[in-house]
Amino acid sequence: MPADIERYAEVLSFSPIGCLLIERGVIRRANSEAIETMGIPGDRLLGVPLAELLVPEYEQACLDMLERAAAGVEPGTKSEPVRLARGLAPMELLARGMDGDLVMVGVRSMANEHYYSSQAGGALTHDTVTGFPDHYHVLSQLHERLGAPHRKPLALMCLWVDELPELADTYGKRAVHRVMREAGERIQERLRGPDVLGRFDDAGFLVMMSSDSTPEQLTEIAERLRAEVAFPVELDRGLVSFTASVVVGSITTQRPSIERILALLEAAANRAATSGGNRTDYLSI
Repeated sequence: MPADIERYAEVLSFSPIGCLLIERGVIRRANSEAIETMGIPGDRLLGVPLAELLVPEYEQACLDMLERAAAGVEPGTKSEPVRLARGLAPMELLARGMDGDLVMVGVRSMANEHYYSSQAGGALTHDTVTGFPDHYHVLSQLHERLGAPHRKPLALMCLWVDELPELADTYGKRAVHRVMREAGERIQERLRGPDVLGRFDDAGFLVMMSSDSTPEQLTEIAERLRAEVAFPVELDRGLVSFTASVVVGSITTQRPSIERILALLEAAANRAATSGGNRTDYLSI
């Protein structure tokens, strides 16, 4: 182990915040505050590339941050908001280049900020177009429900607007935003108090429902909602027409991982897209 890593490792032990010592993207040292903040045992941090601990879409941003810090391209400290793959925890990383390939990375939990943002419907947790919880916030709530000690019946429903790219080409981005806002409001009007609605992706919404309904009942609910959501939307004294696809399923005693649920929903979205959309499916979760 190079001597300079050991020298800077002593600095980590005196830091009041979570700190990692990174060499060429790989974690070489972590203080106790970083271990506690990230919720990952120390022996599972050392020797692991930092980017691999993040949700995939944040990996490249992390690598770029480390590269810039090591090269001294940006003076001072550069911060980057990320999500850990473990529990989708929101974090802020602050990188500063040291000697050679060494980078010191501060680790700060954004959980409190995200909590207060969610209470206020703020920008950290909510989609700016529809005003509903964004992709990661709704998945974080799903993760909490899946891990709750007192598990209640839970059903998931995901609904997509089928022709969103075509709408964008024909009417422009303003029409897309109008359609998605209207679709979200139509879904929200049919939900009960405990149900949670959030933006799943560019074209879709995810609904968490406290429900022990049968597959037949859930399919009937989903079919009825799909028809209501796909009603034409007014725009510039005209009507924008579109169809929708929906998939619904129950989660009972067997609690799947977030990764499995996402894979199933993505597969359902692909089936709807390749079959022309305008369909309702029941998902075995």
